Amino acid sequence: MRAFWIVLLIILLEIHIYITVSQAKHQQNSSANNAIAPLNAPEGKNEDVLEGPIGEVLAQSGTTAVLPCKITDPGAGTITWVRRRDRQLLTVGTSTHSIDKRFVVRHSSTDWQLTIRTVTVDDAGIYECQVTSHPVQRNFARLKITEAYSIIPGAPDLHVKQGSNLRLECQLMAATEKPLYVFWYRQGRMINYDEEPGVDVKLTSSGSILTVNKTKLTHEGNYTCVPSNAKAAFVMVHVIEEEEKPAAMHGGDRRNLSPAILASNFLVSLLAAVSWRIPSFTSLYPT
Repeated sequence: MRAFWIVLLIILLEIHIYITVSQAKHQQNSSANNAIAPLNAPEGKNEDVLEGPIGEVLAQSGTTAVLPCKITDPGAGTITWVRRRDRQLLTVGTSTHSIDKRFVVRHSSTDWQLTIRTVTVDDAGIYECQVTSHPVQRNFARLKITEAYSIIPGAPDLHVKQGSNLRLECQLMAATEKPLYVFWYRQGRMINYDEEPGVDVKLTSSGSILTVNKTKLTHEGNYTCVPSNAKAAFVMVHVIEEEEKPAAMHGGDRRNLSPAILASNFLVSLLAAVSWRIPSFTSLYPT
């Protein structure tokens, strides 16, 4: 009877050892799998990675930006526009989903353009056009915003002689569109529509040109050009008053004489005036 209990105890001990070893191996395998899994597992896709063509769109601040979305199958599915920066859904089909009503879709059979009215610097970034087909089609557009400004060559101070012609040119820089208008101000007063003789304003593709014929002293002052789509520029115009001619130059035929002839005549007159005052050589030493 005693031998039976010994055998039973040995069997239970072996079973316990077997279970303990199995559990240890399982934990070891689990630890090894946990350590290797991140290295062998495929890397997760970064949602900022853009898979597809990226179009570049440049727009001027204050104008309308147009972002294209070309599709191959007009009936593929619903077209949506998303702003990538904040994952904001802008449009669904032809409807504007955003509370910002500046976003509008204009579409044809193969192009679903996103238009953004009165764009600002904050609108710059990447926009995504999605087609809910299988697989999903994606097109991307990177919007860049430029802020136009104007310059007047010769600024900040320009000197012009009285009676000569004055020409001021307002040049637009970093502009993507022709200005609708360019207003000119002199000392804060608009002069575009003044019927002032000799003053003319002409609009060009890159700005505006102001001309003044036969500049007067009244034309002096601060000139400012203000384009419809760019920052203003100014220049201070100084009119130099013409100097009067010397009195000796008025009247007689001397006005037509050259400086060399005048000097020669003066020297001859001087010698004639003093020659009678000098005693002759024979009077000083009589024979």
